[in-house]
Amino acid sequence: MTQVNAKDFIEELRFDIREKDMIKAKLVLSKIESVDDSIRKLALFELNRADDQFAIPLIVSLIAEYRNLARTYPQLREILYAKALYHPQMLLSMLTRESRREDRVVLVEVAGEMRLEGAASQLMGILNEDGDEVVIKAVVMALGMIGETAATTAISEYLYSGSLELTIAAIYALGQLASPTAFQRLSEKLGADPDLDIMILDVFATDQSPAAIDRLNEVLSSHYAHLRNATKQRLREMGGKAVPSLIGNLLHDDPDLLIHTLNVLGEIGDESAIVPIRKLLHNEPKNANVRFAAYEALGMLPVEKGAFALAQGLADPVQNVRAAAAAAIDRNYNTMLAAGLKNMVRSGGIETRQVTEAVLNGGCDAIFLDLLEEKSFQACALDFLGTTVHPDVRSRFVDLMRKNGHDALVARIGDTNGNTPSAALTVFAVDDSKMILNIYRGALHSLGCAPRLFEFPAEAVKAVTMDKPDVIFTDLNMPEINGIELIREVRRHYDKTDLPIIMVTTQNETQDNDAATEAGVNKILHKPFTAENLGNALNALGIIPPKTEKKDDHKAVG
Repeated sequence: MTQVNAKDFIEELRFDIREKDMIKAKLVLSKIESVDDSIRKLALFELNRADDQFAIPLIVSLIAEYRNLARTYPQLREILYAKALYHPQMLLSMLTRESRREDRVVLVEVAGEMRLEGAASQLMGILNEDGDEVVIKAVVMALGMIGETAATTAISEYLYSGSLELTIAAIYALGQLASPTAFQRLSEKLGADPDLDIMILDVFATDQSPAAIDRLNEVLSSHYAHLRNATKQRLREMGGKAVPSLIGNLLHDDPDLLIHTLNVLGEIGDESAIVPIRKLLHNEPKNANVRFAAYEALGMLPVEKGAFALAQGLADPVQNVRAAAAAAIDRNYNTMLAAGLKNMVRSGGIETRQVTEAVLNGGCDAIFLDLLEEKSFQACALDFLGTTVHPDVRSRFVDLMRKNGHDALVARIGDTNGNTPSAALTVFAVDDSKMILNIYRGALHSLGCAPRLFEFPAEAVKAVTMDKPDVIFTDLNMPEINGIELIREVRRHYDKTDLPIIMVTTQNETQDNDAATEAGVNKILHKPFTAENLGNALNALGIIPPKTEKKDDHKAVG
């Protein structure tokens, strides 16, 4: 780099400013990177005290021509802003008459960043007359910064411009306008491109106004899995602000919307959701997946008053609903619930077996230890632990009994359970619900399979590349990586013959099913599932488990 004489640099700059020689002043300032910091400060000082009528065009031209220089020395823009505040009409006049693209872009940017009063109409004019994409992008962004709602329709047109940069600029500009109409236009764009969809959802999540939250909430009913899952994540992160809109969803009768809403409400953990969820259960939803999601959500909430109402879930005809209800009871266990459960298990009949299985599948330590005093529950629990449950479940409750002084009961557990045979099918089960994974474990074990459970899809994808299973069961709606994306990842390594994949979901959307089929799924099942359902699916694909047994209704899982 050519060395610049510091003294000559400053003297020449002063002279050019005094003589109002724009060309020479620009030439001198273009060398500012070649002098040391003290000289740069002097140069900026001279520029700052220069006549505004001369300095404003000079700085605009300098920033336009030497973009890196402007980024390195943000003081240039600061000086320009300070001078433009005193001469806004000059900036507006330059905005109208300037024809050089680079200078016009800088002027547009400054007008937007300063939210310059009166600039919006001129910017709209530029939008109508200038066909240069770079200028249009700058204008769209400036109108967004100014907050010119009258430009909503004009900006919205660029959502469909065919230019990715203009589309992105329009998305963020509409987000800055933040009007109901702007959000409506963004909502209408959803579903066309996954990357753009995420940008739009982030606009709503960042704004967090009631209108933005309502738009996010509406996306829970989307036909596209990636949109639903991304929306659920953002609503969770939003927390309490999202709860009123979510609670409103519980008044609808769309099972899919109810399930997604309950999932989010449980994870947010806001106590205001308890009563509406209980009311939903009181109305006895016909869809078992809705009942499951409701009890699962209550299991994440501190249900103190009215906790006794949870006990009705233990009488549900579907086992996975009973397991979710048991987990919710265990979280909120109290004297009243204990009394009610003890009455339920004293008969020693099918009801006792159902409660026992739900307690074991739900991992309910508090209930288990309390009911262990009841002879009928005790006998049923020891029988299940000795003959039916997965070895991991057996070990968990055996350790629990030993820690609490029940060694004599441990000694009564039979040894027929053992480990899953080494020749068993290795089955991966992927679901973001721990409760569903527990149910998978029991169901697959009863079929003679060796289940490996994954709460996080990314871990399942990694495991597949290291240790190929015989088959994969996967949920659809999961955070970070949904079931369709998981299928695509697995298919990068194994085709449909090498590694069958069965998607098990509450959803029954044509778009999802078509996307799953295109991604390479072998079969689609719908929740709630039973061990028999899973076994039939394996048989239909020609994968015969080494061990099958007919399950009575009271032992059905799902």
